[in-house]
Amino acid sequence: MSVKLREKKIKGGQISFYLDIYHNKARWYEFLDIHINSKKLNDDDKEKKRLASEIRTRREHELIVEDNGLIDKKKKNALFIPFFINHYKIRDENGKRRKECYTLYSSALSQIEAFAGKKPISIARITTEWMQEFEKFLLGRVSNNSALSYLKTISTALNEAVRKKIISSNPWHHVPRHERLKKQDIFRASLTLEQLQMLAETSCKIEPQIREGYFFSCFTGLRWSDVNPLMWKEIIIKSIEGVERWFLYFEQEKTEGIEYLPLSEQAIEILKQRKQEAKENNETSLYVFPLIKETELIYGYVHRRVNFALKEWAKAAKELFGDKFTITEKEMHFHNARHTFATNMLETGACGDILLVSKLLGHKSLQSTQVYAHVREQRKLNAVDGLPKINLQVVHRKKVA
Repeated sequence: MSVKLREKKIKGGQISFYLDIYHNKARWYEFLDIHINSKKLNDDDKEKKRLASEIRTRREHELIVEDNGLIDKKKKNALFIPFFINHYKIRDENGKRRKECYTLYSSALSQIEAFAGKKPISIARITTEWMQEFEKFLLGRVSNNSALSYLKTISTALNEAVRKKIISSNPWHHVPRHERLKKQDIFRASLTLEQLQMLAETSCKIEPQIREGYFFSCFTGLRWSDVNPLMWKEIIIKSIEGVERWFLYFEQEKTEGIEYLPLSEQAIEILKQRKQEAKENNETSLYVFPLIKETELIYGYVHRRVNFALKEWAKAAKELFGDKFTITEKEMHFHNARHTFATNMLETGACGDILLVSKLLGHKSLQSTQVYAHVREQRKLNAVDGLPKINLQVVHRKKVA
């Protein structure tokens, strides 16, 4: 067993510290995200170097404790699945887990149970090798990105086990970085303005508020988790240079960031229509789309029901417009409204300004928005691929006398 502190030269004349760990016939690296100047050390750099050395000592101590069985055996032998369930139950009670994460957690639990079978597994049995075998198992059943999501969900629970001193370290962190699953870019289906018009012209037994909520997302980029609880008080009307402008002022459910979002004419038109419907139906709800929100309050999670209705709508549009409507039932779900907004903004409203679109989507990182640029390129490729051909075969004709 060894834990060595190593240095790696990086750009800008700096050095990055990492740990080279060898334990139980396995080697892995832990990058500490600590950088210092390679040429001249100031007091700050000296403190960083001391911190890196302390971390090395701490990791070595943790492995010695683990090897000598100094961690409470009763805790290590606790069953993992009950611990996993309890971890997410506590997070839910503390308000740290969003409702849409429930599906991810329950799906991860189902995969663990399928992999483990009927035999109970203790937390101590969740080793690096177990995680790697579980990864292979997942890749035989689900997509790359789904497998990665499940592994991260389990890793979060294992981090809690480390905090509670049940295990000394998270086994997932011991998998070498180059061997870990990487998130893959996937094609994100989005609708053109022409296809949105086709949907608008498609008659289908879909609840009007689901229809309006979907279109509202297409023209604002709001997620389901932000459209569903949207309240009238979050809509602000201001006069700017004598022109009435509408804004949304709300807290994003996913990022918990406060957003101040200007609304397009189409989005305003949808809100005005909702106001008129509310007045005609004597609605007193505080919610913009009360049928969706109040159905959830009564019956619980309704996201799947909404997506099912949207798929039926896409099916009807396909039957009506044929190949002109390219979105399949599988691709049609509430979140592709957000993809639609982003892609159409890049192609029209934002004139390709990806930073502006990132701000409108409320992304904290430009990397999250970059995927929509790929979709834009795909549309360009599809456009040129659809260009009809002519017969360029040269036919030599005799000159007419």
